[in-house]
Amino acid sequence: MRPQILLLLLFLAVLPLSAIAARGQGWKQIEDVDDPRIKSMGEFAVADFNRKTHAGLIFKAVLTVTDDVVDSEKTGYLLHLAVEGDPPSCFDTVVLEFRWLDHWEVLYFDSKSC
Repeated sequence: MRPQILLLLLFLAVLPLSAIAARGQGWKQIEDVDDPRIKSMGEFAVADFNRKTHAGLIFKAVLTVTDDVVDSEKTGYLLHLAVEGDPPSCFDTVVLEFRWLDHWEVLYFDSKSC
């Protein structure tokens, strides 16, 4: 085979891999935990947990939040939440945002030390 054809085949094989690697850039810290949208996401996660478990937790605050762009249509958010309950505690939750649907889905919700 000609070297040019081999180089072209190699380029065509690597191009899709670079597109896949560009997805999911890694978790990035969001500084503004007081953003109303972030607060609403935390309230949504607590309400979803209460609906599923009848726990009666009360949302207090988002302590930290990071995000990771999954693809052009979805972003994952990792929120560390302070809640009132018996006893008051903290929880980590992962919320997936579907941008084209304007919809959130809670993927994970579990207690975490404060």
